[in-house]
Amino acid sequence: MNIYSNKDSITNYISVLGNISSKEDIEYLSSLLLKSDNLEMQITFLSAAMLPSQIVENLIWVQKNKKCKIYVLRRYLYSYLYSLGVNCLYIKSKSVESKAILHNKVDNTEEINKDEVTIFLKEIYEKYRYNYTEYQLDSIIRRIKIGMLRENTKKFQEFKEKVLNNSYIFEQIFLDFSINTTEFFRNPNVFNTIRVKILPHLNAHSYIKIWCAGCSTGQEPYSLAIVLKELGMLDKCQIYATDINPYVISEARNGIYPLQSVEVAERNYKSSGGTESFTQYFEVKDKYLKIKKDIKERILFFDHSIIDNGVPGEFHLILCRNLFIYFNFQLQEKMLKTFSKALDEKGFLVLGKSEGILLNNGSTYFDKYHEKHRIYIRR
Repeated sequence: MNIYSNKDSITNYISVLGNISSKEDIEYLSSLLLKSDNLEMQITFLSAAMLPSQIVENLIWVQKNKKCKIYVLRRYLYSYLYSLGVNCLYIKSKSVESKAILHNKVDNTEEINKDEVTIFLKEIYEKYRYNYTEYQLDSIIRRIKIGMLRENTKKFQEFKEKVLNNSYIFEQIFLDFSINTTEFFRNPNVFNTIRVKILPHLNAHSYIKIWCAGCSTGQEPYSLAIVLKELGMLDKCQIYATDINPYVISEARNGIYPLQSVEVAERNYKSSGGTESFTQYFEVKDKYLKIKKDIKERILFFDHSIIDNGVPGEFHLILCRNLFIYFNFQLQEKMLKTFSKALDEKGFLVLGKSEGILLNNGSTYFDKYHEKHRIYIRR
């Protein structure tokens, strides 16, 4: 157990050196956080990139009820806690500039040779087993430049060596490569079509399997589960939700979201055909929402690469939205072939609004079902 505690007459100091995952670790850290004394508290997370929901909720309670300082070393955990209203200090920050500022500075950096980047991506795969070799190079290069600015490195070769020899710096570029933009009922018209046409069609099956590929922080599969519950179909469904990024999968499993996201979520939910109150599917707290157990238990979250890993069994519906825009056409075709094999006969595929099957030989595997909403049916 890598949790250490000591105190003086004023402050209780808690240091967490590793990840918190076992039941014993969670219970022990919770007992330290919820101690009924009047001491101030200083909590330091030195290597944890994410925390389980119980610890997150305890930290929110501690900060509300005690004088408390929280220090965090890992960038993802800092951003996650901050989004939920937990005030914490980021320990290691060579650059304190926001991602938006870094994006603006990218345009003024020198060009990087695409052939050198291709070699770099192969070396990343050999060292870390994450495969970006068939991603759109322009998008990858822009994210490499952001990483170089963050590390205050002007030469690509120097940055490359840092990434390949320092797993912490690789983690930063890995997070830059990962695209996690999402929201509940994103593109409500698509969810309306799923609600009104696709799911009633699938209801003829005695058991329904759905795959959300590239699920990010979980809003898409939870949105699907809410629709299924309203249609009376949730109990006979299993949703598989996957992403290459293990941190967003941990966040999705937690099922905790900022309270300020409710307004957009409620609007999207209503536009998608929802007739209840969006918040009835959550426990509503001071600063956050927590998805209810009956919704969460129908979803299996796990980290998975759709490029390199095997595909789970036959599905009736696959959603893979807004990933293809980062893939070259050859990889898009490879993925469409994979999805076709993964789908049940006449199963459905939903892509993002800027994606399709026109330039990637997709019509070999799929027919159009609702072209406007990028919904296709297996041939």
